[in-house]
Amino acid sequence: MFRNFSILVVAILVATVIAAAEVETVSRVFRLRHISLTEASAVVQPMLSEVGSVTLQPGLSRMTVQDVPAVISRVAAMIDQLDHVPGMYRVKVELLEGGDKEPFGAPYQVDPDDRLRRMFKAEEYRRLGNSVIEGELGSTGQADLGTSFRVSFVATIPEFSRSSPWGSPDPGDRIHLRGFILERITTTGDGTQTAEELLRTNVLLSPRQTVYIGAGNSEDTEDVLVLIVHAEDFGSR
Repeated sequence: MFRNFSILVVAILVATVIAAAEVETVSRVFRLRHISLTEASAVVQPMLSEVGSVTLQPGLSRMTVQDVPAVISRVAAMIDQLDHVPGMYRVKVELLEGGDKEPFGAPYQVDPDDRLRRMFKAEEYRRLGNSVIEGELGSTGQADLGTSFRVSFVATIPEFSRSSPWGSPDPGDRIHLRGFILERITTTGDGTQTAEELLRTNVLLSPRQTVYIGAGNSEDTEDVLVLIVHAEDFGSR
């Protein structure tokens, strides 16, 4: 009985080895230019089948992947997506103060457009500051708006789960300003600065889109701070 069981186990092992040997695998060498071998390997390893393998050549920034053709195709698509020059962004941010009193006066007086009039009750507006912020996607952007305010955020391309109703990442080009913060900066007599957070939100923008964000106590008040954020340019996926 024991001998028959041993023969059966050996037969199964032999059959498994033969089946594995019959699996057609191919190799492909990837030379990485913009991401590290460690980053690439961490992404590729979970994609491999049981017969797949990864070989790294740090001195040459090369990664050799061996697996079945279907897996190699998926790996190649992933590497193509990851190993590219980081995209750039360019965002214009403007801060207005609105009120119902007498005109603020030139040169800071701003004529409200229809959108401002519809969204807020203020009759008059003045510009407190504006700035164009640009940099690399994935990095932190920060700028002073006038002498008393500061804005900061992290600019990224939004990610969408593949298990979403669409079944794939969102096809449109968007920029996501995560952790978008407006602060009021106060300087004391000894030069010490303190920051009061007035607004914290997330902003999703399409190319050339402009959004208006109220930073006052509510949109019903006639005294309000309004942030105007405009996506001037940013890298595609």
